[in-house]
Formats: sequence, C-alpha cells, structure tokens
Amino acid sequence: MVRLNDLLERLPNQHRTALEWFIRHAGTERPWPEPLPDGTFLATRAKGIYKPQWTEYALSIRQTLDGPYPDRDPITRPDGTWVYSYYQESDDPEARDSAFTNRGLIACLRDQVPVGVMRQVSRKPNVRYHILGLALIAGWDGGYFFLEGFTPDGYSAGPGTAAEIETLALAQQIGDAEVEDFSPESIIDGRERIIASIVRRRGQSKFRDKLIELYERRCAISDCDAIEALEAAHIAPYYGPITNHPSNGLLLRADLHTLFDLGLLAINPETMTVLISPKCLNTSYAGLMGKPLRLPADTNFHPSVEALAKHRRWAGF
Repeated sequence: MVRLNDLLERLPNQHRTALEWFIRHAGTERPWPEPLPDGTFLATRAKGIYKPQWTEYALSIRQTLDGPYPDRDPITRPDGTWVYSYYQESDDPEARDSAFTNRGLIACLRDQVPVGVMRQVSRKPNVRYHILGLALIAGWDGGYFFLEGFTPDGYSAGPGTAAEIETLALAQQIGDAEVEDFSPESIIDGRERIIASIVRRRGQSKFRDKLIELYERRCAISDCDAIEALEAAHIAPYYGPITNHPSNGLLLRADLHTLFDLGLLAINPETMTVLISPKCLNTSYAGLMGKPLRLPADTNFHPSVEALAKHRRWAGF
C-alpha cells in the first residue's frame, strides 16, 4: 500500500495545500470549488483535466454529466480504496501526448503525484459535484487513465494493473449476472460455452499451431509439454489478424498465460528472463523469477523486444 502523507510531503506548499482541499471534502457534494485564499484554482471549467501553469503536473480531473468521453463509474473495494477509469483528452489514444493536460497526468503517473477527483451529479441550475478525494494515476491503456483512490485514512493500492483489470472484470461480471435459473437441461448449453471459452483462450488455431511448432510443444517458461494445457498468449493484446504474428506470441501454460495477461508476470526484453510481480513472490510462482525464456530456434520468430518492453511497462515492472 502507498501512504498519502509520504507523497504529499514531497510537494511544494501550494500544490500540497490545493490537494488537501480534496482530502477535507472527500465524500461530500458541493458546488463548483472556489479558489483558495491564496488565489489557487482547484479546477477549470474549460477542460476536465486541470493542469495549472505553475506545475508540470495535473492538479485535478472532473467528470461531467453527458460529457463527450466514455468515462466509467468508480468501483469501491471493501477496504475503502477505489478505482476509476477516466478517458483522456482527445478521442484518439495515439494523440495522447499532443494535449498538455494528458501530459500532466502522465507526469503524475511517472512521479506518483496524487490528483483530486470530482464528478458532476446534478445539472443547472443547481450544479453540484461529488468529491471523490485524491487518487494516484495507476496506469494508462487504450485512451483511459486508471486511477487508484485513497482510503479515508490515506492509503492506496498504488500504481499497477489492478485498476484496469478490475474495471474490465466488473463489466464482465455485470454481463455474467444476467443468468437464468438453474436447469439440468441447460448443462449442455453451459458446457458448450465453457468449451468455446477454452478454444478462444487457446488462441486462433493457426496462431496457436505455429507457436506449438516454434516452441517445440513446450511452454516457453515452464517447459510443460501437456499440449492441451498450452495456450497462445498475445504479447500485445489481440487487435485483429495483424497481431497474430508469431513474434507477438508466447506459448504458455494456461495459468502462466493468466498471470501474463493480468500483469503479474512479464519478460525482461533485455535478458529474456522472467519477472514476477511482488504480489506473487510469496507464492509457488516466485521460483520462476529470473528463469530464462525458452526461445524458438528460428531467430526470425523470437518474441518482439518492443512488444515485451511495452507489456513490461504496462505491468509496472
């Protein structure tokens, strides 16, 4: 866990005082925030992301009702932390760094500088905002900034993939909740869905077959040779046939594929060795740390160094 006070102590007084306003008013509904006594603005009506001229960091973000971007609702965990997915300025993820506001949030991600978060909850004539409090920018992916919120006593899960994974998992759970009553006659239908899920998970047949050939029917990490348990893992997420190139794939045992996709396992592209998340260092997977990756004999089909590096950065290693 990350302690908020440790992060605030590093900041200049003006920046720290502004963020403390969001701490004091966390959990409340308020009208538009007035400037502080020293004249510091806490947000701007012009943009959802406020990056003051006096700092390289973004100070706050706000979500508006009927806004143009596909922001998602916050998710609160039992321990009081929360996650929130906030879309960048600009519809095009590739144009992220062209906007100074987005660059301000990237600076917050880089240096673990908290931001204030507020969401509009009512329209004119009585516009009000729910103040969520402070959050860390935990990561960025596909146009979304993923935020990790602090508990009332000042702790956060910190940077990493958890906020993104939980957001996507919740969307899946909402779909899964729409189930019919149990009926023995529906078991075959259910089993059909399970088999279909396994087939999709293994990867498209040509892509998987090529990786099986290149990796000589063994997991690239564990050397497992149980062919039915081996899956075609995309290094860069699947985005159409172009991402089915063998250099964008690893043949992995199913459980290792899951860890890889969750950002709990990565590959050091410089040494082609395994990296394990601190979250897994007290598990049986810890022994994989530093293990050399099994590579295809044909160097033309070695995994892409660029794709591995990008996955490693996303995982937070």
